[in-house]
Amino acid sequence: VRAQLKILAPDSLAREFPDTHGFVYGTTATFGAPMYGERVIGRLVYGESKGGNHCTEDDYDLNLPAADAARDVEKGAEPDLINVVLVRRGGCAFVEKVLVAQSKRAHAVVVVDRETSDADSEDIQKIVMSDNGHGHKVRIPSLLISRFEGQKLVDAARRGNVVVELAWDIPVQVVVADFWMSSGSRESGEFLERFRYAAETLKYYMQFNPHYHIFSLPEGDASSSHLCAKAVDSCAECVLEVNRYCGTDPDGPGPVTGGDVVNEDLRQLCVWNVTAARASAAGGAFYSQAFWDYAVCFLKSCSLRGTRADKRFD
Repeated sequence: VRAQLKILAPDSLAREFPDTHGFVYGTTATFGAPMYGERVIGRLVYGESKGGNHCTEDDYDLNLPAADAARDVEKGAEPDLINVVLVRRGGCAFVEKVLVAQSKRAHAVVVVDRETSDADSEDIQKIVMSDNGHGHKVRIPSLLISRFEGQKLVDAARRGNVVVELAWDIPVQVVVADFWMSSGSRESGEFLERFRYAAETLKYYMQFNPHYHIFSLPEGDASSSHLCAKAVDSCAECVLEVNRYCGTDPDGPGPVTGGDVVNEDLRQLCVWNVTAARASAAGGAFYSQAFWDYAVCFLKSCSLRGTRADKRFD
């Protein structure tokens, strides 16, 4: 997704970008959900690196206004003028760099490409700001811009106040995301918990399709019958074929069976199918807030390791 930064003040800085009329274009990180469809105004803040490439908290200091000193982005504070922190690329992963800025009360991060890079704005927009596996910890948006444009912003921020507007346009097309999972897999549940923030942000612009791993076994295989559902919970009239709907056993000799997993998979799929809807008849993706609420609540409340029957899986 292309991100854009518009220079609002000073006018002298905006005039340094005549070809784009004061706009700077970059590429958006794949972690930390952007503020799609919104335009936020902030101040550029730059702290000189002490040699660590902005990769650690003690590598640089930020001179933030006193009014923001008590604010904490992790608690959802929304100041009128957000802190947009400038950092240099290199030395560590994008995620690490943004996490450090986030801990220093940044509300958005602009990463300036390496000083040795020859990539221009068009080249930068082809680069992927990838997740290193810890992107779920990031709660703020970030973007990468070329060093040519970035250096002008850094120099201006050193001289005085720079006010910018950040914008991430809502995608005009629906993105399709298919996810294969099992309710008996904790990894699947943890992914849904992390992905929920992005899903709630994109909503009707992302078609999320849940798929569950169900398989069949030979009808005469009695040794594996515990893997298969023998009935559908709360449906006395539902008759299942022997060994037709089976799931993996998530806890080995524990009390939860593959049949329990099948029933929970069915329950989650039912929540999605019954509650997912489009925003309007005009089209767009189907979205279900109830599904995401249920998935996260289930992960936290129905542990496979639960000792109490009313707090255990199924």
